[in-house]
Amino acid sequence: MKNKYFILNIITNFIFLKSKITYINLGLILLLTGLLIISCKKNKVEEAVDVGYGYYPVKVGNFIIYKVDSIVYNDFTGTIDTFNYQIKEVIESDFIDNQGRNTQRLERYRRANDTSQWNIQDVWYSNRTSSTAEKVEENVRYIKLIFPVKSRQEWNGNKYNYLDPETYKYSNIHKPNDIVLHHFDSTITVIQKEELNLILDDYKIEIYAKNVGMIYKKFRHLEKLPDGTIEKGVELTYTIQSFNQ
Repeated sequence: MKNKYFILNIITNFIFLKSKITYINLGLILLLTGLLIISCKKNKVEEAVDVGYGYYPVKVGNFIIYKVDSIVYNDFTGTIDTFNYQIKEVIESDFIDNQGRNTQRLERYRRANDTSQWNIQDVWYSNRTSSTAEKVEENVRYIKLIFPVKSRQEWNGNKYNYLDPETYKYSNIHKPNDIVLHHFDSTITVIQKEELNLILDDYKIEIYAKNVGMIYKKFRHLEKLPDGTIEKGVELTYTIQSFNQ
């Protein structure tokens, strides 16, 4: 009889221990599942936070030096003039504008070549808000980027100025790009204008690199004769040469 109770006690303890192990395993599974869910949510939040502000840096002291190539087709003289020079754009300081927004003062310097002295050419201004990157060039405000940066996004780049509306749109989102000797891991292209026909070639794009800013710009406005001969116009290209971060 004692043996019977002894065996029954062993069986009971075994069942209890097995049940306890099962509960422990179940607890571990639930814990790991919870951690996995939290990790996924955290990753999603981190991804959602990056709306593309890095494409338009606003840190005081940052600068970019561009090589500028310009071609002017003069219909009065029938000549084609070419110009080559460098532009250095510096985020000189911050201030609060009359709308209470943080604003950057951009000082732009010009020189003929690497050995020439920099001379200040003009002062522009810039605002990066939660939804836009705006730049005031020669007292004309443009909306350069909108946030978040996404494919198929379109906006009126001239919304805050007196010029005719122009539809800007994103292309080649978050793509690597090589400009001269620089490799950029993540860039976006903003197509500002694309109009090509027998008598007009109107084309404007800007390319921005993450944590750098604008690295390339192409402006082309050419008026042509029906046979394709360029009558007048201008081509302007900005290509990044060097920068700091």
